[in-house]
Amino acid sequence: VVGSKRMSKFDVKSCQSLLQLLIKSRKNIASRIHIVNKIIAGLSSYVEPDELLYDTIIDAVEKLGHEGLSNNIEGMLKDTTRKCRKDICFFLKRMEFALKLNKRTEGEAGLNYLEAANNDLSRNAATYYTSTTAVSSIMDMISIYNDIDLSNVVQACLAFYHRGATSQVLGTLMDRANLLKQLLATEKFGSLESSLVEFAVDFAKRANTFSYQKSKEMLGGERKGTFVQATDFLVEFGTQGDWDKFGKHILQYLDLFSVFIDDVISVSGQGLLQNVLNKCLLQYSITDSDTWIRNWTLKKPNEPGILPTPSLHFQKVLKLIPSVVQTADKDKRLPLHYATGAATASYEVIMDVFKAYKHAASIRDPTTGLFPFQLAASNNNVEAAHSLLLANPNLVYSGINAHDRKRKRSSIA
Repeated sequence: VVGSKRMSKFDVKSCQSLLQLLIKSRKNIASRIHIVNKIIAGLSSYVEPDELLYDTIIDAVEKLGHEGLSNNIEGMLKDTTRKCRKDICFFLKRMEFALKLNKRTEGEAGLNYLEAANNDLSRNAATYYTSTTAVSSIMDMISIYNDIDLSNVVQACLAFYHRGATSQVLGTLMDRANLLKQLLATEKFGSLESSLVEFAVDFAKRANTFSYQKSKEMLGGERKGTFVQATDFLVEFGTQGDWDKFGKHILQYLDLFSVFIDDVISVSGQGLLQNVLNKCLLQYSITDSDTWIRNWTLKKPNEPGILPTPSLHFQKVLKLIPSVVQTADKDKRLPLHYATGAATASYEVIMDVFKAYKHAASIRDPTTGLFPFQLAASNNNVEAAHSLLLANPNLVYSGINAHDRKRKRSSIA
């Protein structure tokens, strides 16, 4: 019947059943190839092969050869109606088909289809919605086909996530962080530095669009580890602009901030919280306009609310890690260097950091070579610069002496 008609249309089940009949048929190969091509070409443009149909197509290629079927397989995959506005999982299934075809036929029959699926993912995939199963599908593919270089597949997937970052929800960004973590663990795809930098930018940019409730649910749920991992990527690969955006989001609500710092400690330890404090938090005070100040206000029954001190966030971190003010990071910088080096840091925050470890005022910032009072002055925080200098006036004397010694050495020369 199929052979006698000029054109037929089939659903997935019918297509798969007919192909199975022809694979088992004893008709001559040329006749079977002709009908198989009609069946593949007759698959409705409004449906996509499922795994069983893809496997049956591969069976047909094994039995009848790829050359005689390639044009219609290619036509099926090129059909624009079929692939329009589909999510990443749609194209991952096509990649899986291409890799499986290549492996089963022990040739390179599927490599062109793999490249086409990569290109389609870049051009046609809808980025506004992404299935949570995408990450496991990618990692399964890497595990099963570990003898094939899948760098192009990985880059296509990461580019897809980056392209859609402006419209993706928090959960999708967490999927992306999880994917990056797992890819790094395989040690097959290099440092992925450019993708990690893109993630840091996208995560920070989207931070202020996350609802307070969604962020809190994420931190309080099973995916808190992924949120902390995303924060780690942000701190490691972001810029000051990225850290500022993220810091503003975390400081908006007291309960969100409290859950966040507890999760960072429990999941990643003190080192990450120290970096978050230095790069994302010391630049702001609780009384900044972006903070939901009523949430930080202490309330007692039948009494007016007591406004928080501007450095309450710093005090909470200090309570968790008393040694944080004395601990230099990998760049040999102390929290006082970060606080005085930030143009947005308040006088109150700087002075509370100083009071927690006064000796830091006598230690030069290894990045700029300046003392903390000089850093504060260079950022127009005159009040903080004056207070730090009053607390240790010998810094001026030592600076003058050092200048005189340089002049004497130059005159002798």
